[in-house]
Amino acid sequence: MIINKITVFLAIIFILSACTKAAKSDKKAIAKVKDSYLYRSDIDGLGSGLSPEDSATQVSLYIEKWAVDQIILEMAKSKVSNAENDKIDRLVESYRNSLLIAAFEEQSLKKELDTLVTAQQINDYYKANQDQYISGNEWMRCYFIKIKRTMPEIDKLRTWFKSDDKNDFEKLKQYCLSKQGINFVLDKLQWINLEKIAEMLPEKELDASKLTLDRSYDRTDDEFLYLFRVFELRERDSPIPITQVKDEIAKIILQQRSNEILQKIRKEASDKAKTGKVLEKY
Repeated sequence: MIINKITVFLAIIFILSACTKAAKSDKKAIAKVKDSYLYRSDIDGLGSGLSPEDSATQVSLYIEKWAVDQIILEMAKSKVSNAENDKIDRLVESYRNSLLIAAFEEQSLKKELDTLVTAQQINDYYKANQDQYISGNEWMRCYFIKIKRTMPEIDKLRTWFKSDDKNDFEKLKQYCLSKQGINFVLDKLQWINLEKIAEMLPEKELDASKLTLDRSYDRTDDEFLYLFRVFELRERDSPIPITQVKDEIAKIILQQRSNEILQKIRKEASDKAKTGKVLEKY
């Protein structure tokens, strides 16, 4: 047994090393069990990245497993009943047909599907389906900064935040980006869930009804300074802002287009079955 394993091991090393010399046929057999063959192309890439010894061991283990599988397969063929064998054949054929149909549908989608979804198409879908996007949450566009009171130039930060000068706003952004440990929202067009802002406040809550638009709020506690300015609010019964769901809507539109293409294929096949005299019922 040991001699046989050594022989197989040396044979594998010879086969692998031969690949770097003269080109060999991909149909060169490297193992055989009765009428079943294992070809060099079947182990292509196996053991790549390993040392020559480890690669050869990997191939040897693969061959041994393959041989065991072939023997068990022969045993199964002789023991499984004809009825069970016929059932397996039907399942294999059904699975093969499903794969062919799936491949055909995928090929059709690649050829016919328009993958460009415009902002206008997203907006149109959003307007027509706003009821689907009412989440029961409050949303806002705002500026928000939470910063430790011990940070340098804190008074300048306050002044920049409350200023309407563009240069001051740029100084504010650069300050927040250049320091560690600052929580901030400084994108005026970004919608953010009100609860996320509330979580960063000491009391962990925020009453939207008490907020005044475009007014700067300046609060402190023992550790932090809080700067807050709201530009727009959306109530709980309002739909989620389109910026939050535009990617989801784009996927829905693409899925709808895909379904239309597949339904067209099904309809063409159905019409052919009805009018092309290809369907015979018994």
